[in-house]
Amino acid sequence: MMDITLEGSVQMEGATEAAARKGDRGAWTELIGRHNRRVMLSLLAHGVLPAQAKEMAQEAWLRLITRADAKKLDRLELPGLAIRQALFLARSEARRPGQANEPLDEAPEAATDSPEELFFDRERLQKAHELLQDLGPSARAVFERLYGDPQLSHAEVAARVGLSVQRVRQIVCEVRKVLRAELGEATQKKEADR
Repeated sequence: MMDITLEGSVQMEGATEAAARKGDRGAWTELIGRHNRRVMLSLLAHGVLPAQAKEMAQEAWLRLITRADAKKLDRLELPGLAIRQALFLARSEARRPGQANEPLDEAPEAATDSPEELFFDRERLQKAHELLQDLGPSARAVFERLYGDPQLSHAEVAARVGLSVQRVRQIVCEVRKVLRAELGEATQKKEADR
């Protein structure tokens, strides 16, 4: 039984990547076999259809190999570099006009609302925007950071705006309460108008 340490595997991977950067097709085959599944899963997670994901992953690998052959890759950080290249291709494809199947999270959902509902939704959005402008600067900063980047936690927002986590949570509750009250009235008016 062979004893492989973590350090040895890191050196082996570094050697494989270095060989790939020098043009070794066998090294590229090994790296693609090792990392292609992650590239595919990343594309699928962003809403790309399986057949398109396979094509985009292949194109991403091809572009990386081409850059390596042209000596334009200083280092090869995989699978991250391949994933970024594939997602770039997917976003470029989504921006092309006339796409039937727009990939990624930015793809608009099918509108099933009537024109009246769209109007009232816009009206509610405008009302929410006005309410947010009436908030104090710290409350507005908390709300904009928290909902501008949904991946941020309350603790991260608190650190960025210079408040305690408890105060951030308080502000969020207060802002939600105001928005619900005002927008609830707008919804009730909309229902009454029908």
